Parts: sequence; structure tokens; C-alpha cells
Amino acid sequence: MQQVYDMTERRQIKGESVPNEGKIFSIYEQHTDIIVKGSREVSFGHKINLATGKSNLVLACEVLRGNPSDKDLYQPTLDKVIANYDTVPRDCVTDGGYATKANAAYAQDKGIVNIVFNKVVGSLQNKVSSLNIETRLKKWRSGVEANISNIKRGFGIVRCNWKGWEHFKAKVMWSIIAYNIRVMTGAVVKQI
Repeated sequence: MQQVYDMTERRQIKGESVPNEGKIFSIYEQHTDIIVKGSREVSFGHKINLATGKSNLVLACEVLRGNPSDKDLYQPTLDKVIANYDTVPRDCVTDGGYATKANAAYAQDKGIVNIVFNKVVGSLQNKVSSLNIETRLKKWRSGVEANISNIKRGFGIVRCNWKGWEHFKAKVMWSIIAYNIRVMTGAVVKQI
């Protein structure tokens, strides 16, 4: 309660700008972060960074604190996928938030042949062997959105009722495991 009082005093009485790290967004789940997605409405919870493969299996999953930029998540995630599976993917397609020249150059240096960002900005260009490959990768990336929706809704991570930070992370990871089992076996897996 003291932190809520201090935050309110700083903002409302002193007119200070309180950084997100100094704010509490939920008195019940104090680990909750604020997530702003462009100009869309504000969400509360945690950002989850996923990497999937050709088979739609989730190859990497990270539950993040705060609202780090997607641009900063690209290179560490690519490194994790390469390290975990001991192979460099031939193709890489991502959401537009990951699009930077530095990330494209990094992927190319790692040996990735076809590098597609769903939305390119400025002078950044997708690096592909053919227009056909670029189109196919963009369509595949659109299909990944259905997988993300399935994970969020079908495996119950839109709203987490497991209490505390560690339990929140566990809920996400168990949901990803259940999703991967369903992808591998085609079995129906009940929501956790």
C-alpha cells in the first residue's frame, strides 16, 4: 500500500512522471507489467516471445519482464534456437517488430538464406532467393498467428489464474508443452 500511496503522490500531487518500474498495476499480482502494442490499447500481463518451426512446434519460449522491444529480442532468440537444435534454419520470417538492418545482417551472418520480416520499413529489404519464397514465407507467418491464437485461447494463457510470477511462467510453459504435444500427436489435450 505504501508503494501505491507513493506512486499516487508523485503522479497526482507532485506532477512527476513515474516510470513503469515504480508502478504497481495490480495489488493482487504485483509482478504484472503494462504492455503497449503500438497505438493499440494497453494490456496488462507479460510479453511472451515465441519461435516456431516448420512443423508449427514451439522451438523457443520466453516469458519476459517489462515490455522490451521486439528488435532487441531477435538476436538472442535466434541464438537460442541455433544452440538448442544445433542447426541453422534455412529460412526465417518474423513479425514486423523485429525488423532492423542489424537483425537482418545478424541472421545473414549466421547463415540463414531467406530472411523475411512481415513488414519492412525504410530502406530495409527482405533477403530472399526468389519472390515465390518471400510470398510463401509471408503466408506461413500469417498462419503462425492462428497458432498463437490457439495457444492463447485453447491453452488458457489469455488470462492466468495461477498466482505469482513463478506460477505465471509455469502456466505458460506447461501450456506450450501441451500445445507441442498436440502438434506432434494430433491428440486432443485439455486446457491446463
